[in-house]
Amino acid sequence: MLLLTLAGCPRPKTPPVPEPSQPPIAESQLPPSGTPQFEIGPITPHRTDDGREWLVAASVRNTGTRTTRDVKVWVEGRDDKGVRIARTELQPELQAIPPGGAASFIARLPGDPAISTFHVEAVGR
Repeated sequence: MLLLTLAGCPRPKTPPVPEPSQPPIAESQLPPSGTPQFEIGPITPHRTDDGREWLVAASVRNTGTRTTRDVKVWVEGRDDKGVRIARTELQPELQAIPPGGAASFIARLPGDPAISTFHVEAVGR
């Protein structure tokens, strides 16, 4: 067996290992997810026969681009100067409202004779 040792001779270079190629990065615009948008109305308030409560009937229409969920409604009874006299929070009968769909509700407020107008707000996700 013959063994050669070369002193002072450079070792052959090993070629570098290439790094794995990265996939190309591309951007694409996502479609808009839409935001909840509501329309309230018509609002129909009336007092109970005994005058102890206001019953405020109305509906919430989804004018947004996607189905909304977890809808909450606030109804305020205000005096003729716009000062809040009473307020209640409730959820409409239908909780998943598709675009163009509506959900109705009836809010109960105290029958305070100082209440002359009503303000309604709705939020959802």
